[in-house]
Amino acid sequence: MSAQADICLIVEGGYPYVLGGVASWMDAYMRASPELRFHVISIGTAAQPRVNRYPIAANVVGITDVILDRCPTGRSPSLRSRGLRSRGSIAPAVRLMQQILAGVPGPSFAALIELVQQTGFGQAALLDSKPAWTAMEAVYRQMLPNGPLLDFFWSWRFLARGLLSLITTPLPPARIFHAVSTGYAGLFGAYAQHVTGRPYVVTEHGIYTNERRIELAVARWIHDSGASGFGVGARPPELRDIWLAAFTSISRIAYEHADAITTQYRANQHYQCLDGAPPDKLRIIPNGIDVDAYDGVRRDPAPHPPTVLMIGRIVPIKDIRTFIMAVAQLRELVPEIIAILIGPEDEDPAYAADCRALVEQLGIAASVRFLGRVPDVKPYLGAADVLALTSISEAQPIALLEAAATGLPAVTTDVGSCREIIEGFADDPIIGRGGFVVEPCNPKAVAEALAAILRDDALRAEMGQVMRRRIPSLYHKNRVKGLYDALYTEVAASVNQAQAKPAYRAPAATGQADAPRDRVAPLHGPIREGALAMTGDGG
Repeated sequence: MSAQADICLIVEGGYPYVLGGVASWMDAYMRASPELRFHVISIGTAAQPRVNRYPIAANVVGITDVILDRCPTGRSPSLRSRGLRSRGSIAPAVRLMQQILAGVPGPSFAALIELVQQTGFGQAALLDSKPAWTAMEAVYRQMLPNGPLLDFFWSWRFLARGLLSLITTPLPPARIFHAVSTGYAGLFGAYAQHVTGRPYVVTEHGIYTNERRIELAVARWIHDSGASGFGVGARPPELRDIWLAAFTSISRIAYEHADAITTQYRANQHYQCLDGAPPDKLRIIPNGIDVDAYDGVRRDPAPHPPTVLMIGRIVPIKDIRTFIMAVAQLRELVPEIIAILIGPEDEDPAYAADCRALVEQLGIAASVRFLGRVPDVKPYLGAADVLALTSISEAQPIALLEAAATGLPAVTTDVGSCREIIEGFADDPIIGRGGFVVEPCNPKAVAEALAAILRDDALRAEMGQVMRRRIPSLYHKNRVKGLYDALYTEVAASVNQAQAKPAYRAPAATGQADAPRDRVAPLHGPIREGALAMTGDGG
């Protein structure tokens, strides 16, 4: 068993195997809290190359991998378990999983945890047995009556196996469990709270269900059945509806079990309430950055071409194509423009290749530079005149905060908290705008906003000063750390720790040799088995 942790941070598809976004937030937060000991639960799939991308901080006492598409084989349904006829418990367990994944969880999540602990069931009984198949057929007839059984089977198998994988993972000893999203991370936190009785906090950077809606809307592996024909009445359920209902349901479970729910900005709270978050649990804690590390960056006074900087992964959600098309139009307004893109291209190589091809197609290769990862962005921040961000989904972008701390004005799409960062909000102590906010997927609007800043030296300087004042006031890492410390104290006081249950250790079960539940990942170097990040970084 790993050492006692103060905080168990739970992340899906992120730290320590993915750079940027939430993973960077976690790394910075743990390093800013040397007095606390952290255990990390990292949730992914078997295909992810689990190689540490961060040097692990000294106060991280353990990292446990949870692999969604692997779970313990568990007890055979033919065996008796604690006086129960195990075979007769399979159909009820499958019905509980259906209720959890179909959007009406109620008490089903807690009941499933108790049943699995009582029976020792895992994949063999609840996914691979004949009674499980029969029960799954009944679920199919209710959930996707007009859809292909094969498509439903593979979707059900992944969703159900992920659920079982989470609730059979041994829990590390920790005073507080803290999930950095809802989804699978939030569901794991709800499991930990139910089993141990310890305080449980959810922090949402992006709204998980909104991000999944975007992914499902463009997913090429999901095809509508066409069963509704040309009818105008209620349409029959489609496969994408099942996936969205599952994601919405597990987020609702996370909200129900949480003692407090934080997000970085006010607009997110509206979506949290729509997804079932109790308003009295909601808090706002922004992202924090090391302001002092960026405050010393000054604009390079040497003559240089007007320079636009974009920092971010070269992936569709960042909508790099819109930025490239904007640069093509910007050249008509500011002919000598240079556009620099800093960010990795290995997450979606095909998209990155398309972006490079678009640059060639538009004939702007002389103006656009792809630099990939760089060891330090600060020299590029000092040499740039304006930052651009064209994402179709964001939460509270760290890159925008860091650029703002150097006094760099920005043009961003109206996503996440970008408008709050650039324009402020009702009770913001800093008055003024630090750039322009435009609608997503509009290259013309991006180009015109960039040109307005680049062609007006006084406006650019004024916007930069607004940014330089606003960031230390609201987004300094020390302020944010204090807010989290106070939140931990609050939730700990609200839970009677004397009555907290001991950490649950999954019962020994047959056939678990290939399942990674009981191993703790080494803190340094590569890990033998791999996994694929499920959801990106949410930030």
